[in-house]
Amino acid sequence: MKYLSEIYRLVISLSFVFVASGPVCASDSVSVAGQSLFSKDKHIEYIVGSSSVIISAPHGGRLVPASIPDRKNGVLLADGGTDRLARDIAQAFHRQTGKYPHVIICHLKRLKVDCNREIKEAAQGSVEAERAWTEFHQYIEQARRAVIEKHGGGLYIDLHGHGHPEIRLELGYLLSNLELKGEDGKVEELRGKSSIRKLADDSKASFAELLRGDSSFGALMKERGFPAVPSPEFPHAGEEKYFNGGYNTRRYGSRDGGKISGFQVECPGKGVRNSKKNRRIFAKAFADAVTVYLKIHAAVGVGK
Repeated sequence: MKYLSEIYRLVISLSFVFVASGPVCASDSVSVAGQSLFSKDKHIEYIVGSSSVIISAPHGGRLVPASIPDRKNGVLLADGGTDRLARDIAQAFHRQTGKYPHVIICHLKRLKVDCNREIKEAAQGSVEAERAWTEFHQYIEQARRAVIEKHGGGLYIDLHGHGHPEIRLELGYLLSNLELKGEDGKVEELRGKSSIRKLADDSKASFAELLRGDSSFGALMKERGFPAVPSPEFPHAGEEKYFNGGYNTRRYGSRDGGKISGFQVECPGKGVRNSKKNRRIFAKAFADAVTVYLKIHAAVGVGK
């Protein structure tokens, strides 16, 4: 029985390799910006984009199919409302720019799969969870190929929610809180290990300015009513807890080279995720900040 299970797992893996160069959607419909494509079981959704921006929401899902066993270890709590928030940001972005960001959403609850961890921890042996994890990342890769082909480069944002008592955004660039506590001269030396390495190379600003100066993403969000760390107001998180970026930011950011920079955004519940009205206010501010940030620092902007 174990032998047959291993054969089935191998077949599934080979199937993933076979479709890696194309969409994983259930139908063969033509991809149109703003249109949702779904994996066969609808566990993963890809809203096709037309801009240079990619947004993923790995932990906002609410589906709990009995066919996927519950994960037994690791972080199991969902980032409530981030699936809806990603969709609201896409709509706000389109209203402001006439373009859609590429959006990838996992609709499975984190109890079933964690799409911001490597596959062993993410699926914990479930073939169905492994399939969802693979489809999620294939859609991101599909979006990345489209962005690079059309725009030459872009920006990836991994959207999350935190439960820390501080009501502020936590922006993760793969730099620890201890590293953020360094003076600007010391911070300059960290650009090569950050997830926005390519953006730092393209920008005329210093890395410290890009990271936490007046034109940083944290500063732009603060101007729009949403405090953030790092930023001029909060150059580091002090002695408080801080999420500096996870698996997806490492995989899809530009720390190891590549044309697409990225960072993780951890959103508080209060004032952002806790109501439809707050989500839409935040989405408008977020879309505007992304547009301005790329206009200042990126060679490609949001894309023509």
